[in-house]
Amino acid sequence: MVLIITIVHSLPLASAALWQQWLLISLAVGAMIAAVATCVRAGRSMTIPVQHLVEVAMAVKNGRAKHRASGKVAGEFRPLADALNQMIEARQRAEEKLKLAQESLELKVHARTVELWRANKALQEEMEQRAKAERELQQAQKMDALGKFAGSIAHDFNNLLTVILGGAECAMQHIRPESEAMQFVRSIWKAGESAAALTRPLLTFSRNEVREVAPLDLNQTVEETAMLVRRLIGVNIQVKLKLAPELPMIVANANQFQQVLVNLAVNARDAMEGSGTLTMATLHASVDPERQIRHEATSIDWVELRVSDSGCGMDTETKNRIFEPFFTTKPAGRGTGLGLATVFGIVKQAGGFLEVESEVGVGTTFRIFLPVPEEPVEIQAPEPIVTTTKDGRPSGGETILLVEDEDEIRELAVLMLEGKGYHVIPAPDAEKALILAEEHGSGIQALITDVVMPRISGVQLAEILAKKMPELRILFVSGHCRESIQPETLAENRAEYLQKPYRSDSLIAAVQQVLRS
Repeated sequence: MVLIITIVHSLPLASAALWQQWLLISLAVGAMIAAVATCVRAGRSMTIPVQHLVEVAMAVKNGRAKHRASGKVAGEFRPLADALNQMIEARQRAEEKLKLAQESLELKVHARTVELWRANKALQEEMEQRAKAERELQQAQKMDALGKFAGSIAHDFNNLLTVILGGAECAMQHIRPESEAMQFVRSIWKAGESAAALTRPLLTFSRNEVREVAPLDLNQTVEETAMLVRRLIGVNIQVKLKLAPELPMIVANANQFQQVLVNLAVNARDAMEGSGTLTMATLHASVDPERQIRHEATSIDWVELRVSDSGCGMDTETKNRIFEPFFTTKPAGRGTGLGLATVFGIVKQAGGFLEVESEVGVGTTFRIFLPVPEEPVEIQAPEPIVTTTKDGRPSGGETILLVEDEDEIRELAVLMLEGKGYHVIPAPDAEKALILAEEHGSGIQALITDVVMPRISGVQLAEILAKKMPELRILFVSGHCRESIQPETLAENRAEYLQKPYRSDSLIAAVQQVLRS
């Protein structure tokens, strides 16, 4: 068409006529029609591929499954569709991997969270146990310090009371019974006995009291003490006994456990304000391993003594402090704070342990666990004291080396022993005793020595003399506990033990026991 128009325009103007103009118009119109027809055909041929590409693009955008190319699509669009399908597959695989990774991460985070929670809980429990252990250690250190202080005071008092009681007893032996002075001396002796009774709780609390243990029927002890308790706490409080039949025998001090029951009964009376029910029970108990570890208990078989009241009960803070010495919730003048501390000391000294259950407004229960000996024990009658030696000679003529660093006690003991016919060699300390032993040699039959002395103790002195004088009999005297001397030491030296303060008959009986052993 462009060529025709060019030829027409190149013809001379003269030859141009009207037909020429119409020809040009016709050609232009025809060309336009042909162009429009060509565009329409081209548009129709592109509709299907473009539509397919749009669908594929939307599928990629929406993440649907891959879109297959239509057969009508021109060949040049198929690679593009396949590439888009590969992109869809890659995206799906990536999404699946991401989902798996997210699930795995969530599981790991959950497991780690649980692990951290458990570790935190274990750490909190360990911190609580450590804090509890620290409190118990501080309490034990405080109790130990107070126990040593109480034991030291009781020891010094016992030295003084030995002189007071022994002097009064010797004076009564030399004064006529109808004499007016006898009444004053007896008053002094009774006051000394009362003072000695006051030192026993201190020794018990400090675990320094010499315990004369023996096979004990706990049921019988409870029954005998209950009669005293009924008179002590008043008629408005009902006392009930629940005693287990065929209860095993234990090894303990009967007087001490009567004191335990009386102290608990008095506390219960105050908690019930004079009206309520007090229950004393015994039973054959078992102790689980956890409780054994907590209380450092080693026995297999146990007896339980349970004392319950229907009183006001205690809160946790009070319950945690009831065994502290001098701690009391009673008004001034009504309590010393040593009652439960004494109970604690007696039970621990017997190898047992205590547990307390209490609730405000409900009542309190003390549970006392006591070990049962592995071998059955029987109550035996005490052997009578004889007044002859092992070879048949009357006792009272032997030579005794007496070592005591307290002058008054030494002089008093000399009077007691010489009054019974013994020959006494007194010494103020171990060094002087060694010199006297060298001088008298085998003429000394027995050694009476205080345990606690400066420089060389009584135990060390006994070991030295026992090697030089194998036939020497030994009697240890002290205001401290028998447990301060190893049992092997007593056995190897054929020794006995005498607790201060002692009376004349106690000293003579102990000497006779040593000489005839």
